[in-house]
Amino acid sequence: MKRWIWLVIMLGAQPMSAQIVVQPEAPLDSARASLRDALLVLRDSLVTVDAAAARLQRDYRQASGPSLLSRARVMRDACARSVRTIPSARSAVLRTELSDVNRLKRRVELVGALDTLRGVLTRCEKDFVAMSQPDQAETVRGYANDRAGRVLGSLRRYDQKLSNFLRAMGIRVTPLGATAPALAG
Repeated sequence: MKRWIWLVIMLGAQPMSAQIVVQPEAPLDSARASLRDALLVLRDSLVTVDAAAARLQRDYRQASGPSLLSRARVMRDACARSVRTIPSARSAVLRTELSDVNRLKRRVELVGALDTLRGVLTRCEKDFVAMSQPDQAETVRGYANDRAGRVLGSLRRYDQKLSNFLRAMGIRVTPLGATAPALAG
C-alpha cells in the first residue's frame, strides 16, 4: 500500500507532457518584420535560380539544342532578377540597429555572404547571356552544368549564413510553402 502512495505522490510531482501549454511566438517588432520581409523577397527570388539550375543539371545530357538554349535563358533571367534584389536586402541588414555581439557577428557574416552572392549571380548572368545565344547549345551542354553547380553551392552557403542571422535575430521563418504548426489549446 505504501508503494502505491509513493507512486501517486511521485507522479503528481512530475509535470506531465499533456499539461504543458504551448504559447504562440511573440509578434516581431516593426524593425525586425521589415528586415524579415526584405530578406524573404531575396530568398523567394533565389528559389527561381535554384529551380533553373536544377532543371539545367537534370537535362543537360539528353536535351535538344533548343531546349538547352531555353534552359540557359531561364537561368540568365533568374540570376538577373535575383541580383537586382540584393541591394535592398543588404541595406535592410545594414540599417538594423544591433548591440548584441552575436547579432553583430552574424550580420557581418551575412553582409559578406550577400556580397559574395552578388558576385556569383552577376557572373551567372554574364555566363548565361553568352551561353543563351542561338549557336551555343553545345557550349551549354559542355559547361552549363558546372556553372549551375557553382551557383547552387553559393546559394547553399548563403542560406546557411541567412539561417544563422535569422536565428540570432529571433526571427522564425518557415520554409517556403510550409505552414506554421497548429498550437495546442
